[in-house]
Amino acid sequence: MSGKIVNPDEAVKLAYVSKRYFKDSVPRTEIADELGLSRFAVARMIQKALELGVVTITIDAPGPVDVDLSLRLVSRFGLQNAFVARIATDDREEIRVTLGRLAADVLSGMIAEDDIVGLTAGRTLIEMSRALGEVPSCDVVQLTGVADPVRERGTEAVNTMARRSGGAVYPLHAPFAATDAAARATIMAQPGIRPSLARLDRLTKAVVTMGAWPDDSLLHDSLEPSGEARRLIRRGVVAEIGTTLLGADGREIDLLTDRVIGIRTAQLRRVAQVIGIGGGRRKHAAIKAVLASGLLSQLITDEETARYLLA
Repeated sequence: MSGKIVNPDEAVKLAYVSKRYFKDSVPRTEIADELGLSRFAVARMIQKALELGVVTITIDAPGPVDVDLSLRLVSRFGLQNAFVARIATDDREEIRVTLGRLAADVLSGMIAEDDIVGLTAGRTLIEMSRALGEVPSCDVVQLTGVADPVRERGTEAVNTMARRSGGAVYPLHAPFAATDAAARATIMAQPGIRPSLARLDRLTKAVVTMGAWPDDSLLHDSLEPSGEARRLIRRGVVAEIGTTLLGADGREIDLLTDRVIGIRTAQLRRVAQVIGIGGGRRKHAAIKAVLASGLLSQLITDEETARYLLA
């Protein structure tokens, strides 16, 4: 049914039926009994109220999430989900803290009992782990070795999250990249390393940050003094996710495979839910590359980055 409201009586009835149905959550059959109408007549009145603008529906989410941008990212990139934080600043630290807190809220609602959750090392994930409340019991696995010059920061996220969940923790007390293939093999054979690596094939969820080369990547910074970072940039590296180096088109650049310690590209692709967290102008091109790679199933980012990705 469509058309204009012909009289005040009809307008009042449409408004009443709409209030009872949408606001008071009264079933159509009960509204029909109240008014002495059939439930089909009530259904037609509800539809007419929507068509004429008597009722308008706004879909939004509580808190700092832009629902429209989130849904557009899901549609554009074929994601399972996306969460775009409304952040009125380009300050890197504030973006990191806000995204970490949002990620904590998202992850708290996603974790199920007996999950095996993998985390990369990263400052945003440290913020996330600190913001987490109690979560269901799950094991927590570190996905990569440590590139941070402060080694304690490299394992803080997994240790903190394991304390919140009460599950087992599997850190990787190893460098992100060994000096050569022989050193990598020696490190991976250590008794303290093998249990963590063994669980990389059993992950149910992975939470990862995305390094942006050269502006915002601890791995880049760790390789810069030797000149190796510059060599990798010349070969096209713009991002890393886990231990995977990516070019601008999202294709893997396979130059450190024989030296990196942690989750491999094929293992990451097998994880059912891979949640990427990152934002800020310095990460725009890196996040675009990661999305092009198809390695992410969910994305948590900021408003400005979302608009860049959709432009």
